[in-house]
Amino acid sequence: MKRRLLVSVFVLLILSTLSFSEFYLNVGSLQIGNDNYMVYEFGPEFTIGPLTLGLTLTTYATDLTTGQFYFGAPSLAPSQNIVDGINITSLGLDFGTFWFRYGNMKPLTYGMGFVFNGYSNYQARVVDAGVRMGSLQLSAHVPYQLTQLTTFTFEQSDSLYTVNAVMPVAGFDLSAFGGMDTYEVPETVASTPVQYIGGVSITKNIFGFSIGAEVDGQMWKDGTLGYGAFAGVFGDFGAFTLVAGPYYSTDGFSAWLIDKNYHNVLTSSDFGPENYPSSMGYIARAGLTISPYGKVVASLKGDFEGNMLLTGEGQVTIPAVAGTNGLVIYGYLYDPTPFESGQFLDTDSNVRLTIAYPAFQNFYAGIKYIWSGNEWLQTAFVGGSTNF
Repeated sequence: MKRRLLVSVFVLLILSTLSFSEFYLNVGSLQIGNDNYMVYEFGPEFTIGPLTLGLTLTTYATDLTTGQFYFGAPSLAPSQNIVDGINITSLGLDFGTFWFRYGNMKPLTYGMGFVFNGYSNYQARVVDAGVRMGSLQLSAHVPYQLTQLTTFTFEQSDSLYTVNAVMPVAGFDLSAFGGMDTYEVPETVASTPVQYIGGVSITKNIFGFSIGAEVDGQMWKDGTLGYGAFAGVFGDFGAFTLVAGPYYSTDGFSAWLIDKNYHNVLTSSDFGPENYPSSMGYIARAGLTISPYGKVVASLKGDFEGNMLLTGEGQVTIPAVAGTNGLVIYGYLYDPTPFESGQFLDTDSNVRLTIAYPAFQNFYAGIKYIWSGNEWLQTAFVGGSTNF
């Protein structure tokens, strides 16, 4: 009786909120250890005043054709009770002074982006919270997610914890931030992850341009300390943004370390401070946004010895035409050796291209092309924009 009541309440909640909510639907694969699962999630997300709430029903299978369907997260003991599949996937409260958000991880950029440069993990749900006290803003990022509502079970979803503070000081904007990475290296892998990251930036807005500087430090798990500094100018002119300036780093420091490619670097077999010798160079980034048709951002980091890192990200939205829902084209590029030997793509290029058709709001069906180092691999997907 209790089970039927819970299911009825959940169904009624879905039906009663569809008229003023967004509908979340995602289908994808998940690997845990040596096991692969197909995971299906769907449910409403709605906002009423300061409250945002998202509920989903999660089910998974070990095989598309012959596998048994279970409810809940694959990491838990298999359950065929539908109640175990009901979960909270987003929760937000904003009371002005205090705000709280639980849900899919949003990109992290702190200071001038010299170290924390848009890091995100699309597979993770996280907790973000903060306070606003006049001109002072404090926030914290905690990578934990609710895996099962019925047992109120939480588990760590990512390895990076961060804090950030922004405040005005003597006419300048001061930011102080830090992070701690708890990643544990497998015994079979010989690498040394970073453990602590911290920094301070100070900027001043002058006629639409911001002039500033940032100083950061990185401590690795073997005790190595690295330091870096960046000074430059950046401007935000609505559709066009620009950042440029010189930087200096000591041994064991990596600019743009915590970016969208960080998880790939972190889990590589040769990650460590020895890969980052002292250097002096330049950073330049330009972005163009033409709403609602798309945006593109390109970034270049180089030193005076000819070493360069090129990153880029762009999205083009083709509007609905002749009864269709339009089309979305997304691209991402990370290349630590751009144009080496006259080649645009080589073995260390990380590239993906996504062509997605919006079936309905926030739900896509599409094809993803991934560069493997010597050829393009193709895979199909259905679900949200986290698949891009």
